[in-house]
Amino acid sequence: MEVRVALASAVVVQRVPADRAEWFMEWQRGISEAAKEFTGYRSTDVYPPAANRGDEWVVVIDFDDERSLQEWLDSPIRARWVEKLKAEVGSFELKAMPGGFGAWFSSLEHGPDGVTPPSWKMAVTVLLGLYPTVMLLTLFPVPYTHPLGVALAMLIGNALSVAILQWGVMPALTSLLGPWLRANSDEQRDFSIAGLLAILVVLAGLALLFRQVTG
Repeated sequence: MEVRVALASAVVVQRVPADRAEWFMEWQRGISEAAKEFTGYRSTDVYPPAANRGDEWVVVIDFDDERSLQEWLDSPIRARWVEKLKAEVGSFELKAMPGGFGAWFSSLEHGPDGVTPPSWKMAVTVLLGLYPTVMLLTLFPVPYTHPLGVALAMLIGNALSVAILQWGVMPALTSLLGPWLRANSDEQRDFSIAGLLAILVVLAGLALLFRQVTG
């Protein structure tokens, strides 16, 4: 099995009114199908807002390289889909990540083993850091920043999430999960699977905890 690391990603933050969520999901399926026709396309991950809290959806689209990603972002096909979105829901914020998630794991690449974790391990690690960060920011700052207006509240929320992930959560996670992230040989497959199951259990526990808080 060939495992490749996505080298370029784009993150879209979109506010979607609750009554337009179903339309947005249909639109997202359509634009994702269109993106699949472009060279280098890897995947699209959609993260809905927390239950009964806020209306920010986060979409992450991955391509093999920056050039492929940019060709998609600049394409007339995408432009037509974006116009449909703006007409129905409104504008959004897009952030391109030329290095994908790899920058958060560069310490492993430059370590004594020189290991680049497989893409699925990086994705699981990012999810483990992203989920509680977004939930906590949704529960606490959002009610206080919302009266400032959508544009300013989104700016504050995004700035906080990026700062927390970049300088707090991700360095701690890559250090804590270092042995698991480096364990990629056939002999270490059981360890990799056990680590994945442990992370899924933690995520399930966090989901239950936040469910109790949000109702």
